[in-house]
Amino acid sequence: MGIKRLAILGGGKLVASVLAAGLVDELWLTVCPLILGGADAPTPVEGKGFLADLALKLELLAVKQVGQEVFLHYKVDRSPQV
Repeated sequence: MGIKRLAILGGGKLVASVLAAGLVDELWLTVCPLILGGADAPTPVEGKGFLADLALKLELLAVKQVGQEVFLHYKVDRSPQV
């Protein structure tokens, strides 16, 4: 199909499923000056989550501040874990 980049914008369940399937090469996160909490608070990854030894390792590629928000760009590190 010739698709080189595809953005997946969704909730924590969708993000968790594509991360678990190994379909994510890069991850962009936005940190806003707002703290939410509680059982129903949105999170980047929902569901069962990842155990520490299976957690995705990320390499920080870029940080950009716009006003009070911080944009983080990561690459998924696929190197073998020792």
